[in-house]
Amino acid sequence: MTMETTTPRPWITRRIEAWSARRNPAGAQAELNRRNILILPTAHGILFILATLVVFIAAINYGNSLAFGLAFFMVSLFIICMFHGFNNLHGLRLKALPTRPVFRGEDAAFQVLLSRHARRSHEGIELFFRGFTVSKASLVDHEEEQVSVFIRSTKRGEFKAPSLTVRGQFPSGLFTAWSIVRLEMRCLVYPEPVPVALHHVLNSGGGITEESPLVREGSEDFHGFRSFNPGDSLKQVAWKNVARGQGMLVKQFVDYLDQRLWLDWDMFYGFPDEDRLSRLCYCVLKLSSANTTYGLKLPGLEIAPETGKGHRLQVLQALARYRVPSAREADAGAGEQQP
Repeated sequence: MTMETTTPRPWITRRIEAWSARRNPAGAQAELNRRNILILPTAHGILFILATLVVFIAAINYGNSLAFGLAFFMVSLFIICMFHGFNNLHGLRLKALPTRPVFRGEDAAFQVLLSRHARRSHEGIELFFRGFTVSKASLVDHEEEQVSVFIRSTKRGEFKAPSLTVRGQFPSGLFTAWSIVRLEMRCLVYPEPVPVALHHVLNSGGGITEESPLVREGSEDFHGFRSFNPGDSLKQVAWKNVARGQGMLVKQFVDYLDQRLWLDWDMFYGFPDEDRLSRLCYCVLKLSSANTTYGLKLPGLEIAPETGKGHRLQVLQALARYRVPSAREADAGAGEQQP
């Protein structure tokens, strides 16, 4: 598979996309056929037509049978290339595969499985989203091939892939055959990590550091005895010890502090929502790489402190979906806006 870059197409292409969308309903898979394949001459094809016309005119003027034969041969070659170009896409099947999450600003690699019928082959197939990188593949020696089609992610949340263009200029480059399919492909986009001074943020936000005490004076757990000091409550005096002649001792109780780290929404008070999420995302990545136990507190959501890859994934998903409509809600809203 090789890649190159496309340039945006003119407005007429968008009209063709709308026409093709009516013939290619959205779904998890699609198959190209005569109803959804378009074919037109390329620039080389138009030059070839002009050259054929020149040869034909010369043959008429000079009455040269060899020139007539060449002109008819060029016409036959032109027609044969058109049929082969169409058949190169006909019967090609595409299936959407799961896509790995990315961080905002990265290229999302949507995975497409290409497959063919046993007695067919497809060469020089190009797949791309309009205005982005072109991915190439061929189905000659094997019946299936997985292709990554790239597009830049610009927003956090669930990214729905736009219409996918499948194109081919096999066998001669005189024709371009293409189809525009709508595969149901989605990619989860995490916030873009923004570096912060992690130790400063955790300390200012109430996080516990290695130098913090494990316990503080309280009333929960019995910790031991200490000498009686004037002003101590007589209720805390260990009278049994006094009776044994051990002196005035006072029972000491402590409360154990929570050593777990919390990533809190208010740690970055004053920042816009996206900036807060980006900084929290950076903290998650750093704490996860250090195998630190941490939790997350967002307005209306709390994830208990934990560690491990599963916990990291859960927290990143929460950051990605925070105050973002789900895929089903977004589709429903788009349907309501249509006349």
